[in-house]
Amino acid sequence: MSNQQVGTKEEMAGRSNSAIETSRQELFDLSLDVHAHPELNYQEYYSSNALAGFLEKREFAVERGIGGVETAFQATIPGGGGEGPTIAVLAEYDALPEIGHGCGHNLIAMAAMGAALGLQANAAELPGNVVVIGTPAEEGGGGKIRLLEAGVFDGVDATLSSHPFSNRTVIPATAARGESWSLAMVGYRYQYHGRAAHAAAAPEAGINALNAVIHLFTGIDAMRQHLRDDVRIHGVITDGGLAPNVVPEFAAANFMLRSRDGRYLSDEVVGKVRQVAEGAAAMTGARLEVEEFYPFYENVQPNVALAQAVGANAQSLGFKLDEPVAGRPGSGASTDFGNVSQAMPAYELRYAVSETPVASHTRDMCETATTGLALSNALLVAKALSLTASDLLRDGALLEAAKAEFAERSS
Repeated sequence: MSNQQVGTKEEMAGRSNSAIETSRQELFDLSLDVHAHPELNYQEYYSSNALAGFLEKREFAVERGIGGVETAFQATIPGGGGEGPTIAVLAEYDALPEIGHGCGHNLIAMAAMGAALGLQANAAELPGNVVVIGTPAEEGGGGKIRLLEAGVFDGVDATLSSHPFSNRTVIPATAARGESWSLAMVGYRYQYHGRAAHAAAAPEAGINALNAVIHLFTGIDAMRQHLRDDVRIHGVITDGGLAPNVVPEFAAANFMLRSRDGRYLSDEVVGKVRQVAEGAAAMTGARLEVEEFYPFYENVQPNVALAQAVGANAQSLGFKLDEPVAGRPGSGASTDFGNVSQAMPAYELRYAVSETPVASHTRDMCETATTGLALSNALLVAKALSLTASDLLRDGALLEAAKAEFAERSS
């Protein structure tokens, strides 16, 4: 790595912020365009093309279809200041069924594109490389998991991203060992095969698959009192028969299982729910078939070194930061960013998009994701991510601190 730093941090911040600000309206238009074309897991053809095209028009070299995922892409910003680390900035752009961008992923995409512009403005003076990775299918499809397994993150030293977060911007100053900033999650589909019969004339000839699903729900409810407080289990019946005068020969339910501790989830909760499912089959005589419905999302591992670096830059930009709520570390949601955080130092800035509380995965959030406040704050996030990525490339001590914390929490 070159020891010569041509520009001061203030000079580089000025260029970065100016490049992002100059493209303010284009970034807003891009975010609104993605929002207007909601696409589900691995179907984000319009959005990925719009984002990759945005970068290509600004002279980024973009590789599409990375990791064998058609709607994933990567743009590399090579530094001109000698060899050095590689920092990744992530974009998300998938939507939810029925309610579209009710999680505000159009804003995440915009922030990553803006950060790319800011880093491009200083590329000649940055050692190492920045990769902007378009990661599809966060909403249950595990896009980042597939990219990790395909080696897309190999050689990346640290990863930055962002996410809308109601009316609060919280950047933790501490995190106890073992603390988690999200819930680990996995999903299963429990399918029961019975035998049809006339429900009035010959009910004794049938095996009621729906009864098995009902016992599954009641069994899980009875089990809750024996699980840790951080566990969340929730499901829906997707198939339950078609006519009340026919004994249902097939019934199924999809369940999501969550915990702040990924190991407890995999080693304890999954097995306990499986036992309940098998018991429901035994009680009714139905045959049980279990399929994975969602891949295993790891809990987000904290990295306070990265969080504080992002926080310092956010404050320098005038971003209002809120105090953490006592007793509520991190998010109660799940994300495949957790898998990234278990593989390398990583931080996802959660920031306010509203003056008042607004829940994620709702139509209210879908509307909020197009407001002036949400767009303006996403632009500030772009600036903060750009400045932090630059700091990580130029300040070896900061990156080493993030790596040391990652190693300590992973041990």
